[in-house]
Amino acid sequence: MRRNLCLIAALLLCSCTVKENRSVCPCELLVRSDEPLKTEGNVLVSVIQNGVVVKQGMMGREDFDAGLCRLTVPRKPSKVTVFTGITGMNTVEGRRLDIRVQHQCDELYSDSVYAELTGDSQECLLTPHKNFARLNIIALGLPDDADVTVTGSVQGYDLCSTDPCEGRFGCAPDHQGQSADYNVRLPRQLDDALSMNVVVAGRRFCTVPIGVMIAATGYRFDDPDLLDISLTVDFSKSYVLVCIADWETVEYPITDF
Repeated sequence: MRRNLCLIAALLLCSCTVKENRSVCPCELLVRSDEPLKTEGNVLVSVIQNGVVVKQGMMGREDFDAGLCRLTVPRKPSKVTVFTGITGMNTVEGRRLDIRVQHQCDELYSDSVYAELTGDSQECLLTPHKNFARLNIIALGLPDDADVTVTGSVQGYDLCSTDPCEGRFGCAPDHQGQSADYNVRLPRQLDDALSMNVVVAGRRFCTVPIGVMIAATGYRFDDPDLLDISLTVDFSKSYVLVCIADWETVEYPITDF
């Protein structure tokens, strides 16, 4: 009995009361979106203070939409970042969200906000923005045994800043049978290094600098919400048509083969 009383006394000493300095007490943080999430997958929430991740958690979309994302964090000014739509990407040391080797980018939406965290509790409201682009390639005139890959120089995202991180990206686009359609989800880009690489019978057939062609349309990878992109590559006529979200079309010659 005496031992139990001592334990209770110790807990009371560690807790905050109205007579104490409330700045040393933790803050109960509720994080939610101002609208229902747009994609399936998990939600990753990070709380950053003085450039260090002090709290991080992953939860399902339904629980997040239901307002169940509550974190107990130190009462300090913070940056709160949220990535939604995580299905296959990996967290690395709590600092990065990386695309796995030979995989596409997840259907990511993300946002970050500043939170004072001065009270016992605070609500943090975010608006996740589309942080990936669907690239559709219609490849005409390719040999039946052609193998296509798309490569780039962005491997994932910084969980503190939500900015893209440099690294090797490369995967085979989704492709059904003899269809001319190839589809791949791209992360936000930092440069125009995206390439479409074609190999036939184990030998390089051509490399199409699609990043340069996309940039020529005026497409911006720094827009808050990334637009989707369509390319028509006609290897028999040696040109590429670049269409951005069904409204901007540019014809670009292929000179690499």
